[in-house]
Formats: sequence, structure tokens, C-alpha cells
Amino acid sequence: MKIRRVVTGLDAAGQSVFISDDAAPRSCSFESVPGHAMAHLWSTGSMSGVQQDPTLAALSLVPGAGETSLAIYDFPPDIVMQNPQDVGQMIEELGSALPGLFECFEPDHPGMHTTPTIDYGILLQGELWLELDNGEQKRIQPGDIVIQQGTRHAWRNKSDQVARALFVMIGAKRD
Repeated sequence: MKIRRVVTGLDAAGQSVFISDDAAPRSCSFESVPGHAMAHLWSTGSMSGVQQDPTLAALSLVPGAGETSLAIYDFPPDIVMQNPQDVGQMIEELGSALPGLFECFEPDHPGMHTTPTIDYGILLQGELWLELDNGEQKRIQPGDIVIQQGTRHAWRNKSDQVARALFVMIGAKRD
């Protein structure tokens, strides 16, 4: 996945400057699941005013309480996702590229996961179905926005096209 990312900041004199204009450095396409890809675009943590790229140092895609994480994900059709070319390679790729998030997925319930976050999800292209733990599903179309409040869920792509979604995750404390 190649996503252009333009980053601004301040120079030593406090003037606005472009820091970078390039492809997001922390991105990948998963060979074991054609059409499945992600790009971690930015994150915020407890350090403020830092102009270095936080995605390069971020160990987890799941932000801590009060922190944020911004990422784009491509979801291939379910038929592709459910039939990886190599299961072992898929687990290795996803575990490596999705630290913190991969561990939130339930091995006995493919796709189901819960994160300690408030998520703002925006479907950019394609079609997805949001499934909740009670089995209820809602169809999400381009331009639709989903607010996830730490709920157990899965994203399903019942179409024959790749769907692309942007997610802003805000770390929250669970009660």
C-alpha cells in the first residue's frame, strides 16, 4: 500500500514548514492475503511538540489512554480473507505489521476483536459490514462514519472488491 503523507511542523524560528511529503513509511501489503494492506499514518503519545515521525517508533497500533493512532486499512473480500495462501505466513505478517492490534483478535472467532479505544471509522471506498458480538450487522457504504466505543466487533467484506477505511483510534480506559 502506498499512501502519500504530507506532514507540517515548525522550524527553529517557529514558522510553518513542510517536514515531509512522501509515502507513509510504516505500510505494507500482505502477500498471504491478496488485497489486504495497511498504512499507519500518524500517532500521538505523551510527548508533545515532537516533530519526528512517531510511526517509526510506535510499537503498538493501539494507543494508550489519551493517545491516538491514525491508519488506513484495505479489506479484501471475505472469500480471500478466509482463504489465505499460507496461514503461517499470514499470522507472521499480521503479527509483525499490526503489533498491539493483532493480539486483540480472537483466534476462535475470526475477525472479532475488542480494543480499549474510541474509534472513528470512515469508509472511503467499497462496502463493509460491521458485525457486533450479538450477530447484528449493519452495511457501511463510502462516506459513512462509524463510532466504535470499545465494543467487540468484526469487519466483513461481502463484496467482490477491496474496501478501504480510515480509522482514528483514541486510547481510552476501560471501566
